[in-house]
Amino acid sequence: MGTDTGINFISVSLTELDFKLNKKFKLPKDGVPVDIGVKSKNSFDLNKKKLITTLSVVLFIKTKIPPFVMKASVEGIFIGNNIDDLEKFSKVHAPAHLMPFIREIVGTTTMKAGIPPLLLPPMNLSALFDEKKK
Repeated sequence: MGTDTGINFISVSLTELDFKLNKKFKLPKDGVPVDIGVKSKNSFDLNKKKLITTLSVVLFIKTKIPPFVMKASVEGIFIGNNIDDLEKFSKVHAPAHLMPFIREIVGTTTMKAGIPPLLLPPMNLSALFDEKKK
């Protein structure tokens, strides 16, 4: 069993979803690489010891002729025992807790568009955010 971190995941909500299918798209024989842009933003309510994290994903940001374009954002609310723990948690753990919700939104949206569902691969968010800092 894990240890209690003193941080509770209160809620998650979809805050943005923009999807546009490219009906003229023809799948090339060698396929299409899925370009993924990931961004995380944190805000704190120090009085309530509350963290609000927004995780946004943009797909096909570098593809000249994409099968579709999509941006999705979710917002998670976390409450902790102290603000220092929340600040540490906000760097990687909060976005990592939100990623499965983004993954489900992308898969379900593409399936409902009548195309094969796109299942986002597991991502090392820690390495991704470290790379962006450089």
